[in-house]
Amino acid sequence: MVQVAPFRMGELRTFNRPVNLLTLSDRSVISYVESQTQGHLDRDPASVVPLLTAYHQLQAESLSQAASVAMFRQLRKGTP
Repeated sequence: MVQVAPFRMGELRTFNRPVNLLTLSDRSVISYVESQTQGHLDRDPASVVPLLTAYHQLQAESLSQAASVAMFRQLRKGTP
């Protein structure tokens, strides 16, 4: 799924580094966060829940998938 976040959200910067949230078969969520020198896998809900909350807030404020695709199509009209 692709969703475009409004440019104005850039100043809020929900995430300041690459974050992957993984839902396991037992429905638990783990995070994998990368820094410049290493990656960190975390299963502790006290660390994972704030990242999951931030992700859901980012997703809620972004364009819908349909609106994001429409935006890409509109922008491509002027390119070869």
